[in-house]
Amino acid sequence: MPRKPKIVPLEAPGPAAPPLPADDVAQAVAAVLRPTIRLLLRSGMAYPRLAAELKTLFIEEAVAEIGRAGHAGTDSAISLLSGVHRKDVRQWRENGRAPGAARPVALSARVFARWITDADYLGAQGRPRELLRSGPAPSFEALVRSVTQDVHPFTVLQELIRLRIACVEIQDGGEIVVPACDFVPPAGSREALELLAANLADHASAAVSNVLGAAPTLEQSVFAAGITPASAERLQALARALWLRTRGEMIEEASRLYEADQDSPQARTRVRFGSYFWSGPWEPEPTAPPAPHPRQDSPRDEEP
Repeated sequence: MPRKPKIVPLEAPGPAAPPLPADDVAQAVAAVLRPTIRLLLRSGMAYPRLAAELKTLFIEEAVAEIGRAGHAGTDSAISLLSGVHRKDVRQWRENGRAPGAARPVALSARVFARWITDADYLGAQGRPRELLRSGPAPSFEALVRSVTQDVHPFTVLQELIRLRIACVEIQDGGEIVVPACDFVPPAGSREALELLAANLADHASAAVSNVLGAAPTLEQSVFAAGITPASAERLQALARALWLRTRGEMIEEASRLYEADQDSPQARTRVRFGSYFWSGPWEPEPTAPPAPHPRQDSPRDEEP
């Protein structure tokens, strides 16, 4: 039988990290997991499969916590911290999955990022321009060549078309590559799932880091309730406009720093900056009715 997880002293908590009530943490994590459970059910994954994945995650994170504390990651220590039986820990050591290597940024994303930030490929309003498929800059062929010399521009174009972030139109007898406004893979595609995993994992890492009392990191949002659907649509349009402007500035600065840091042995850090918008139904909490006044019997109600 699995044993109840115990609190194992790993390292002294910082001044900003008071003890975390397990029940409150469980309630917060349940709220985070709820939309993810909906995704699992839609994909046909039932609870037993998720439980098996969670067991492995508990073991892996326990190993990481013990390692950060400078302790030996014995089966007993891992089992005690994670609550997973030693038998399962031994099985994980024998058959556990190897650590995943960092995935490079997809070439399609790098080309699209250059397209929406390089002044040579932007229109008057800062939007990515429609480009001739081939020829000297500014053309799609020149755009791809400015990012890589290892992949043919036609191969990149096919990938952008597959992801529905570009299309080819015939204008005046020539082929024109027309961009989308955003890099949004098709719903249900592997690329969409990879973006979900990367974005939500890093967002959660920032939030958890703040809760655990590490150096404060940016993790903020604006919340409004009690508005009409029309107002929500206006706010979503504003959010998209703000994101487009901020995204361009961030990509431009990140690209400049990336080029400057290439020869530095300390260039071993990654960052992710994002934005999201969500709206849904909201019901105000019911107002409790006023408490009744205490009843006072009149003299004529009293029994003689």
